[in-house]
Amino acid sequence: MFKAIHNDFSENTYILYEGKDAYIIDPGSNYPAMRSFIEMNDLHLKGVLLTHGHYDHISGLNDLLSKYDAPIHIHKKERDFLFDPNLNLSAQMEKPFKVREKHAVRSIKEGDTFTLGEKTIRVYHTPGHTRGGLTFHYENQLFTGDLLFRETIGRTDLPTGDHEALIGSCQRLFSLFSPNTVVQPGHGHFTTLANEMAQNPYL
Repeated sequence: MFKAIHNDFSENTYILYEGKDAYIIDPGSNYPAMRSFIEMNDLHLKGVLLTHGHYDHISGLNDLLSKYDAPIHIHKKERDFLFDPNLNLSAQMEKPFKVREKHAVRSIKEGDTFTLGEKTIRVYHTPGHTRGGLTFHYENQLFTGDLLFRETIGRTDLPTGDHEALIGSCQRLFSLFSPNTVVQPGHGHFTTLANEMAQNPYL
């Protein structure tokens, strides 16, 4: 099961949970909603999974770390985004963002898995929007961050972006998963791989 939470930058945060165990994907600015859902359902936060390191998808991390003892998982090529405001795009903001507790950060890679109840979350390296972009597969859902959206794709004009790599990552998802697989993107409404094969003008 999962809960979607919307944030100030119109990005999506997802809480995946089975029984009392939970993982959060991309904790954005709406920390009160995350905490409320966790406490209302008496969940144990096992960790945080990051599709990439841009500010809008990580801005809730320090608040989470102040309340929960949960590791942060990010691709090894993306780890420096958490400590560099120029890479995470917060440099021009009033308060440039850095993760305060380096000890909480864990590097992950393609093929890693996380157990949630009797189910498994699988990690896929899908670069393009950023060099260390990840997609998480859980049940029949793909959590793609800013790689793939409903009938469009992520931008590649930001630091470490690569358009050819992004197209290749999307095509790889089409080859690995069935057309009825649901895409839960970092922004906007869900879609399916079948819809993107038919309707996405970039693919």
